Amino acid sequence: MKTSQLANSIKKASKKLMSLDAQTKTKIFDKIIFSLQNNKGEIIAENEKDLAEAEKSNLSSSMVDRLKLTSERIDQMIAGVEQIKNQKEVVGEFYDSFKNDIGLEIKKQRVPLGVILMIFESRPNVVVDCAALAIKSSNAIILKGGKEAKYSNTILGNLIQSAIGEFIPKEVVTTLQSDSRTEVNELLALKDDIDVVIPRGGEGLIKFVTDTAAMPVIAHFKGLCHMYIDESADIDKAVNLIINAKTQRTGVCNAIETLLVNEKILPKLAPILTEKLMEKGCELRVDGDYQKNTDAKLKAATDEDWATEYLENILSIKTVKDVDEAIAHIDEFGSFHSECIVSEDKNNCDKFLSSVDASCIMVNASTRFNDGSALGLGAELGISTTKLHAYGPMGVEQMTTSRFVIMGDGQIRG
Repeated sequence: MKTSQLANSIKKASKKLMSLDAQTKTKIFDKIIFSLQNNKGEIIAENEKDLAEAEKSNLSSSMVDRLKLTSERIDQMIAGVEQIKNQKEVVGEFYDSFKNDIGLEIKKQRVPLGVILMIFESRPNVVVDCAALAIKSSNAIILKGGKEAKYSNTILGNLIQSAIGEFIPKEVVTTLQSDSRTEVNELLALKDDIDVVIPRGGEGLIKFVTDTAAMPVIAHFKGLCHMYIDESADIDKAVNLIINAKTQRTGVCNAIETLLVNEKILPKLAPILTEKLMEKGCELRVDGDYQKNTDAKLKAATDEDWATEYLENILSIKTVKDVDEAIAHIDEFGSFHSECIVSEDKNNCDKFLSSVDASCIMVNASTRFNDGSALGLGAELGISTTKLHAYGPMGVEQMTTSRFVIMGDGQIRG
């Protein structure tokens, strides 16, 4: 089937999702969960094919980490589907209702976006997470993954279509198998059949989609995340937060890439932190002030480091004189993703909160919490770093828009 014909058939099928009731959705989710649980071995076997290809291609360790599926990670996907299943129904919900002076009842109603095109790299869990979110929000979704995950994406897409076909048109969740750039170009031109495109991946992918798409784009851009350690910070708390935010999982978009340290706390923090990070195998790239406060021979940071999303176990560290200088650095280099302050000074926390522009701000908490599952969304379509139509993790509610409904009794406008 031609790309245009496929998109048109998905658009038509999406209309049937608007009236999909909660009971049917529950049955669909139960079938998806059952299918994933009972095909773990097959999923892992297909994923191993992708991992073998990744080894031949010398894919980076961070890309391999995002690509790899284990029994535990499949269980996490299943838990996400379960959480989405149990969320309240959003589609069709009425809110902000009032009566005007001529007796009209005016209210808003949540409705799906329609057909979502998702273009993503490396992560096969996106297929399951985004399919579940799309069904819950009554959207159709076209999933176009990268060739590095072709076997994993295909098996997951096939399992989902088999699970949902009994209840709704199976094409409302379509996982494309082609590696062709031509197919992507064709999809990005179909503004009448695709309502929005969401690119999730590297800078090159985001730029290509943003420059090419004929329909609206919700960009899920890079995570160049910072943590600022204030002069009032508790040392033990700060060290634990830094270790978690950098090393718990290094190849993810909500891991910190640059640490900003107040010069007044640096003498106490640097020796302890350096030892702890080096125990975790973390490569440190530091400025001159930090180097003076540790005996370890560390790599000097360059201007390029402040602008780099490593997605590896590498951390750049810069000394700042106060919270204002930290905010200025984030303004210059941040990517509107996740930013954190570690401080016991309420005024500095408030200033950071009111001055830093990011989709999620953490106060004395790890940046790793900017994640759909951690924030109660079950999963996420991605983390939007643009402000239209959403900002931050996109769950079910963020995959809807609202319309006005007017209930009258024959009123006319004079």
